[in-house]
Amino acid sequence: MELPLDYKYKLESLLEGYSLKTLKECALKISKNYQNGFVGENHIKDDLSAKVYAVMRYPATFKAFSKALEDSLRYFDGEIKSIIDVGAGSGAATLACALNIKLVKATLLEIEQSMIDIGKFLFEDERVQYQKIDITKDLFEEHVDMVISSYVLNELDDVGRLNCLNKMWDMADKMILIVEPGTPKGSALIKQVRDYYISLGGHVLAPCPHMNACNYDWCHFSTRVARSKLHKDLKGGDAPYEDEKFSYIAISKEPCSKCSSRVLRHPLINSGFVDLEVCTQEGIKKIKITKKDKEKFKAARKANCGDEI
Repeated sequence: MELPLDYKYKLESLLEGYSLKTLKECALKISKNYQNGFVGENHIKDDLSAKVYAVMRYPATFKAFSKALEDSLRYFDGEIKSIIDVGAGSGAATLACALNIKLVKATLLEIEQSMIDIGKFLFEDERVQYQKIDITKDLFEEHVDMVISSYVLNELDDVGRLNCLNKMWDMADKMILIVEPGTPKGSALIKQVRDYYISLGGHVLAPCPHMNACNYDWCHFSTRVARSKLHKDLKGGDAPYEDEKFSYIAISKEPCSKCSSRVLRHPLINSGFVDLEVCTQEGIKKIKITKKDKEKFKAARKANCGDEI
């Protein structure tokens, strides 16, 4: 699901009145800060940086979270009507929920006022309420069906991350969904979260077909995101799209069904057969699907990383 056009237009309207030179300089500074990496420090410290960051990252965050949510809910036996979005930023993950489930109430927890202001401008939705709070330190007690976070845990130090995970566990009555960057570091973090929530009694909904120890080195998926002219200008590229790599984990508080197998790497298409690397309920396997099995062969040729097969 692409970001709806009305949200794209509202996002880009945030940057009206600024020169392209100023916007590009701001975008470059943000990119360099994130490439250098940081823990426990926020590089979005002013209104312009928040606006530029939102235009750059909102569409990709929305689409990655939408994909993770879609795959997770496929095996969830229940209904999600209320959510808490931890470290919500300008609300891309909450919007994905609002457009994919019968949402009644969403509470967005965010510490930066500039992000809160952008989120309120974009939503104008009575179901969505922001709370200015640092979830790693401040007391917050509320129970909802699902607690979510997107691209947040990697920015926290070890103590803050553990506090956040524990509070998310306590607030969620049914489900937790966490999305992180699809980098080796992000994948490793998701694996740690997976192990921790299993130790607390959680059940893996997705993407894993099993709850055994995971020995895979880099579990990540990808989704293609359309780019506007302004988005291309800010990022200094000409391609009409970008591929957003992400890692995620969905945890259910109750036992749940799972997919039988999931594609881990893009298919290697050969003449007459397709090689796939998949995660199954028995572990990682490499399989070959030939033309003799017409339906599976057709599906394998079209499969993307993260698809069930």
